[in-house]
Amino acid sequence: MVGVPGRSKACHTCRRRRKGCDFERPSCGQCRRLGLQCDGYERKTLFVHTDPAAVGTNKTTTPTLVKPPLSANGANNYPVGPKRTALTLLPTSLVSSAYKCNYVGLFWDMYNPNSDLQRDLDNALSTTTWLVGIQSDKSYHSSPLLQTSFLAFCLGSVGHRLNQKHIIQNGMKAYNDALRGLSKSLAIQAQKHQIPDDATIATTRILSLYEVFFGSDPLSHTSTYSCPDETAVCKPEGLLGKPLFMSYSQADAWRRHRFGELALLESQSPEMYKEGIAHRMLADGRLSITIAAVGVHRSTILAREDWLTVPWTGSHKKTSRDLLLDIFVQLPGCLEDMTRIELDPNMNLDQSFQATATRIMASDRKQALVTMLIQKCQHLLYQLELWFENDAPPLWKKFLSPSSHPRPSNMAYPTSEEPPSADDISAAHLLCLFWATRIKITTIVLKVRRYLAVSVEGIDQQTAFTDSRSSLKTIIVQDSNHIMRTAPIFFQKGAGIAGSHIAIFPLTIALKALVLMGQIGVAEQRAMVKELLVKRAGESGLSVGGFVGSLHVLEGS
Repeated sequence: MVGVPGRSKACHTCRRRRKGCDFERPSCGQCRRLGLQCDGYERKTLFVHTDPAAVGTNKTTTPTLVKPPLSANGANNYPVGPKRTALTLLPTSLVSSAYKCNYVGLFWDMYNPNSDLQRDLDNALSTTTWLVGIQSDKSYHSSPLLQTSFLAFCLGSVGHRLNQKHIIQNGMKAYNDALRGLSKSLAIQAQKHQIPDDATIATTRILSLYEVFFGSDPLSHTSTYSCPDETAVCKPEGLLGKPLFMSYSQADAWRRHRFGELALLESQSPEMYKEGIAHRMLADGRLSITIAAVGVHRSTILAREDWLTVPWTGSHKKTSRDLLLDIFVQLPGCLEDMTRIELDPNMNLDQSFQATATRIMASDRKQALVTMLIQKCQHLLYQLELWFENDAPPLWKKFLSPSSHPRPSNMAYPTSEEPPSADDISAAHLLCLFWATRIKITTIVLKVRRYLAVSVEGIDQQTAFTDSRSSLKTIIVQDSNHIMRTAPIFFQKGAGIAGSHIAIFPLTIALKALVLMGQIGVAEQRAMVKELLVKRAGESGLSVGGFVGSLHVLEGS
């Protein structure tokens, strides 16, 4: 039996992961297929990890060798009874390795409890492949920096879930060590004119995850001063030359990590991301980087044609998620253009509009820019509709089709089983990202028409979404309600930490849209979002209330 001391014949790795083992020797086939280190089958000396605070203040405790007692059938059993201080009989490096494996295993049980490792690696809809892929990649085992950053996140997750202060503090120490190591690594690479490797990029992403979940901890604030270090290779600016980050809030600390990762990605050509872990880091990293760019209305290189095509000219073909992200990465550019229209009296046109703008009178420049912006938004809305028709998850398409009506207004959106599977959560996330993207683009069109009184007559009508202001509002409200009704799936017990993490962006977009549209019942919707992101997230994994609070979306009556 797997996981039962004294009776399981599985290898130590499969026992720890609570997975089936094929008992092949010297290493099991399951571990070899997943690229994991097989710890073998031999029964080892047991070490008991204890909380220093729990064993009292007596510093002269005599070390005791812990030996598993024999059962009636002669098999070794785990010791039971009071905690004892373990005598280290193995080299420190091996004890440290056992310590790490213990908390990494506990972390995976929390992060995505219903996710099979192999399926996540192969599933095109999966939203957590990058984190799984990092640990199973050879670069992880050869990079102490990457291991330290991952351990920091694991310790923080387990420590907060178990409410163990000493584990949390160890996680903070590992986080600070990783920050210092990252800063040193970047400095050395810059001095030697080296291109940042995959491990450096992966470290940046994991540290940003730490900020999302633990940046609000009072003890963590002392460590966030180091966050800008990784952006030293590219100090980002906002529009009109102003600094992109004006504060050190938890959200801004997270964005600094994201733009640091973008700068590292940009240091190489798209050709370098066609295969291996590098491709996975780019393909999955586009989402979080673009979310950060949406927050500050700043376009990125990810929307350029070469970055949209070249990384997929190797053995990797685009999935439905990749195709949706191809549209999503263009959203920050639209928001940046909208901000230029609102803020810059001289228009300060970027290169994409110079050719057209120079052919018209200065007094017509704003009108021309607005017209082109609306056309761009219309094209993206048209692309979104094509994606929904051709690539959206089938179960959800059927549920959302007009033929499915009428249905109870309080009916939850579909899941194939209870608790939801990884496929259910991934499908829900794709649809929520689709709705959130359409909300933002439609809001831009509505905002342009309302504030600048621009008529869209004469513009090529590729889609009916811009027919009237009322239809625009209807789309925004409808999509926001879709997200609100879908959101509970991310907070089911089986969703783990991953569920609450991927729910933040669509939920905050939907809530802001409902507030903007002046919908009745916004206070109740805000209370629901707070319930999900603060209370329910804490029950299923870790609360992200502190991070969401720094976004200021839960404020108001």
